[in-house]
This record gives sequence, structure tokens and C-alpha cells, in this order.
Amino acid sequence: MGLFHTLSNVFKRRTIWRQHEPWQSISPEPEIEPSNPPDRESLIALVNSFPYWYQRIYLGQGVYTLPVVQLHNYVWQTIKTMLPDGFKGASILDVGTNAGYFCIQAKLNGAAQVVGVDFEDRYLKQAETCRSIWKLDIDYRQTDIDQLQLHTMGQRFDLVIFTGILYHLKNPLGVLEQMASLCNDAIVVETEVISPRHRNVLHVRQGPLGRSVVTPSHTGFMKFIEKYELNGDGSNWWVPDEECVLGMLRTAGFKYFSQPHYFGETRMLVVATQQPQSILQIA
Repeated sequence: MGLFHTLSNVFKRRTIWRQHEPWQSISPEPEIEPSNPPDRESLIALVNSFPYWYQRIYLGQGVYTLPVVQLHNYVWQTIKTMLPDGFKGASILDVGTNAGYFCIQAKLNGAAQVVGVDFEDRYLKQAETCRSIWKLDIDYRQTDIDQLQLHTMGQRFDLVIFTGILYHLKNPLGVLEQMASLCNDAIVVETEVISPRHRNVLHVRQGPLGRSVVTPSHTGFMKFIEKYELNGDGSNWWVPDEECVLGMLRTAGFKYFSQPHYFGETRMLVVATQQPQSILQIA
């Protein structure tokens, strides 16, 4: 079973993000209106025609796919602070696009080419519906993460958006290396992480050959999730700490990093780039 197929079942039963955190006090920006959207009653009927939405997307006439601001809306606000001049004609790959929220934001902020990939047909139907209302040129493709290779995608992208995916992977480092092969410039990673508020420790053997000793280590590890330990969700496999995420990104070939940004205690966003000059201002 593919990763995106597994995640689609997770999204159907996941509780909508409602826990109050300080970062949720950020006021959302005023919405711009799509050009000539359907009337309000038609938009409400369209939203209700789908049994479930995971992403909150504005459709015009004051109608949203979900009534409550979600985590991904705050993730985008954080990304946008690194884009004072927009995407400047960049190419964007959104991995696990769902209903296309990040794709829409990318096009509205100057991206020249936007590709969104997901496995589940029902979410791609939502994405196409939202795209048609906004009348945007977005390429949605039905594919699983194992197929995201340079030879299958046929190109590299300036930016890869990789949110809410890492901790669902059995092989997170290998997939980050795949993403690096598709990336000319930067990757946005948002993931569940081990809480940084506590001084965690593991005692592991470290040191040069012949002189390695058991040493306390406070960073750079992952917790294996077996079965349903996290949110009763069998698609969760690994929860890394901050340094582990950065270390995997360095191993994948990224060299420059933004300051990690936390949403609550255990959700973290970081931007990693391969070049010192990036479309995202991370300094």
C-alpha cells in the first residue's frame, strides 16, 4: 500500500486541529477573491458535496472548505515571511498536496510552475475543484512517494514543499535524498518532532576506532513508533528530534538552514537550501 493511500485513511479519522497555542493568535491575512466565483449558495453546496475536507481553502464569497483555521494555514504564514517578493517565477513541487492548499498559495504568490502530487483520487478531485474556482494553472498528478524520482517527474524544481509527511515514512532519510534529487534550491519540511523542552538522553557508544565508549547523547535521535502509539495512527513510524531532522537534511545534500520554527511543542518547520542564495530568505 502506498504512503499517500495510507495517509488518506489517516486524514479521514484525524481530529481537526483545535488545540489553542500562542502561535494560533496570529491574525490571518485578508483573503483575496477569486475572479468570478460561483454564488455563495453554490459554493456551500460544493463544499458539502465532499464528505470530508482536511485542508481549509478559501473559495470566495466568504466560503471556506473548513470553518476553523488549521495548522497548514499557519505553516503557510510562516513560509510567506521568507518570501518578501513572492516566488518570482519559481517552479514548485507540493508533495502530498491533498486539496491543493499550498499549490494555490504558490500560484497566487508568483510561482510560474506548480505541480501537486497525491495518491488518493478523492483529494485530487478536491484539488481540481478548488483550482477550477480559482482559475489557476496547476498540474495535479496521481502518484505515490516511491515514484517521485527524477526520471519519472522529468525535471527538478526550485522548491519542494514537504509538510506533514516525514514522520509517516518508514525510510525518512532515503525519501529526503529522493527529494534532494528533485530540488534545485530549497525544501520546506514541517513535521512532528520530539519535544525540545525536555533534556532527553540516550547512552550510546561513540568515538574513534578502538577508543569508542558509551557516551550520553542529548540530540540527534528518532523514536520508533510501533502500531498505534501516536494518535492511534498506524501510519506513523518515526518521530525525530530537531537535530536529527537537520542531520538527515545535511546528509541528503542541503547545506543552509532557517531557524527552526515551532507550532506548539512538537510540530516544527525548517527550510533547507542547497545554495547560499535562495528564493526563500532564511537568514
